[in-house]
Amino acid sequence: MGVRVAILCRPDLFPTQHGAAARIVRSAEALVAAGDQVVVLTDDRNQYWRVRPTGWEAVPYGPRLRAFLEWPLLRNQARAERWCARVGYPREEYFLYRPIFDPAWWSRALYVGLREQIDVFQAEFPGFAAPAVLAGRLLGAKSFLSQHNIEYDRLRQMAGLDASILTRIRRIEILLMQAVDQVLTCSEEDRQRAEEAGVSEVVVLPHGVDLANYQGQQRDLRKDYGLPPGPVLFFHGTLHYAPNTEAVAFLAQELVPRLPAGASLLISGMGAPTQHGSERLIFTGPVEDLPAHIQAADLCLCPLFAGGGTRMKLLEYFAGARAVVSTPLGAEGLPVKNDRELVIAEKADFVEETLRLLRDPSRRERLGRAARRFAAARDWSAVGASLQKLHRGGKEDFVPRPSIEGHLPPRQPSKPLTLLLLVNRGCNLRCVFCDLWDKPENMPLPKVLELLTEARQIGTRTLVLTGGEPLLHPQLPQIIAAARSQGMDVNLTSNGTLLDRHYDRLVQAGLQSISFSLDGLPETHDRLRGQKGAWARTWKALVHAVHDKKLDCCVYFVVTRENVRELVPLWEQVRSLGVRFDFWPVNDAPDLYLRSADDKAAWTAAVAHIARHDRDVARRAHYYAEGLNYHAGEKGPVRCLGLVDQYGVTYDGSLLPCCVWGGDGLKVGNVFDTPLSQLWSSPEVQQHREKLYGEGCTAGCYNHSLYEFAVSTGESHRIGGTTSAAAPQIG
Repeated sequence: MGVRVAILCRPDLFPTQHGAAARIVRSAEALVAAGDQVVVLTDDRNQYWRVRPTGWEAVPYGPRLRAFLEWPLLRNQARAERWCARVGYPREEYFLYRPIFDPAWWSRALYVGLREQIDVFQAEFPGFAAPAVLAGRLLGAKSFLSQHNIEYDRLRQMAGLDASILTRIRRIEILLMQAVDQVLTCSEEDRQRAEEAGVSEVVVLPHGVDLANYQGQQRDLRKDYGLPPGPVLFFHGTLHYAPNTEAVAFLAQELVPRLPAGASLLISGMGAPTQHGSERLIFTGPVEDLPAHIQAADLCLCPLFAGGGTRMKLLEYFAGARAVVSTPLGAEGLPVKNDRELVIAEKADFVEETLRLLRDPSRRERLGRAARRFAAARDWSAVGASLQKLHRGGKEDFVPRPSIEGHLPPRQPSKPLTLLLLVNRGCNLRCVFCDLWDKPENMPLPKVLELLTEARQIGTRTLVLTGGEPLLHPQLPQIIAAARSQGMDVNLTSNGTLLDRHYDRLVQAGLQSISFSLDGLPETHDRLRGQKGAWARTWKALVHAVHDKKLDCCVYFVVTRENVRELVPLWEQVRSLGVRFDFWPVNDAPDLYLRSADDKAAWTAAVAHIARHDRDVARRAHYYAEGLNYHAGEKGPVRCLGLVDQYGVTYDGSLLPCCVWGGDGLKVGNVFDTPLSQLWSSPEVQQHREKLYGEGCTAGCYNHSLYEFAVSTGESHRIGGTTSAAAPQIG
């Protein structure tokens, strides 16, 4: 059973548009994904949050507590604010310090501690440490203080407080740090400040970044904001926060007048100082798709001259593989080096270094590659795993998870990290191009559940359930429900003939999408699938799912010499239902390859016809044309992103880079013998990953992962090949 954690924090968590909220929300979600139980208490006197893998659930306080909170001593927060004023806290930050003096906060912490049987009370910011310590000591639980900054040092820099007030604030903060069982700081610098103040139990747990948000996000900032065709520079933050306001003024006054012709500066965030806006400095306001903005920029900036803690904006820029120019203070708290992950420039040199980097795209590319590698080691899943160990009594600083992308160029990930799970062997059909119907065997449910937990820890966001025929697995609904509880999107790839009898249970379990296999019109499909009437049952299930509107549906078509002339007719039929249609040439079945002149002509004509109506097919024109070369015997080596953007696991636990289940030399370990989280970053798997990318694979497949390689990297999937015109350059 996981540790039960109560996080005590500020109320402004949603929308998650500032660094403190991101740290609180993402670390809570990472703990839940790792198996802990988490609740979150804020200033809200009516409810608290219970964090679920599928979202945040509001939990009302009981009527007795609500009545108790109406007592005069507890009802009025003015008394707590008067104490804040006596100490000298800035008025705009009372909400961070009221819990020190607010009995209502202490009561709510005790109530939740008893109701949820809390093991660890974790305070975010020093003010919330008072109720955390009180509740922890009365209930026999641990108390933690997560220091986003050393707050008295931040206030010294920013607030203009006199020395006597700063002394009082410093003394209270040190007492609170000494009272908790464990202090967490975001950086080594903040740990040193705490230890110099006499605090002994200090561990470094930095900010993280959600890499899954930077999976192939695309946006055209010039078109969207009416910018000229030159480079776009980017900065973001909570713009009414004093250090960010100062940064905006600096950029407007010092950088914008010197930008080259056609260049623009885009600034996102709430509270914009709009007096600095101009034709070349555009404020966007808060944006929901911040990763897309970052990845569409040519250069990101971090000109901070005040404040403390780790700059989450730097990690976000790094995750987007963007080159960055930062001040030394802007980069404080991250173990980065000048001209390795970014450019660090003093205030006097900041503008000149920015202009120099704008003129050097190859240097920007190199910095972006190193920055992405740095961020990849600090995904929230890794930070959450480290925090989980601390809650269980560990004392180790965070150790960055080894990056798996050290060998890759700057790129747009082709998709969220995807697990292709061969959940069983065995099928009710007898397809002529597949041998997974014999020797039935299911992956045991306990093994599946362990694998899903490990998969989430390495950042997996999409689960594709395949087989065999996965509908023959007796615990399929439980598997789907477990994956959804881990926050994964779940797709089922099926022949569809058995769907109707399982449909309701699959939908209730949380299945989101299903891919149906149809390989021609009825007679041809039934012959290829080895069972009369198979097409009719699959089509009936497809129509049912489409009309029910609870599942996203797609049809897969494997093209052979026996069905190539039915590609367009079936596409037309599927198109009439409004269903997505995907197709590719058959793999590893030489008797069915397209080799005759007539078959090749039929393939070329079908692709051209569909491309006129389907933009995605048109973009893949080079990929489809090259499919004929594959059938002619040109099988490799081909490069792909196996073990990077996708990986496969078989019913017997074998780890592979893809879904070529019988491919020679593809197995790189077994998740039943070694946990996936260890295998994923092991030297053996990393060596295999680098070989797939650099030297290619000769297992003999031809599927969309090859096209995805070109789109993601801007390079050809063939050694020495040229990039398809259909695959845009990335980076």
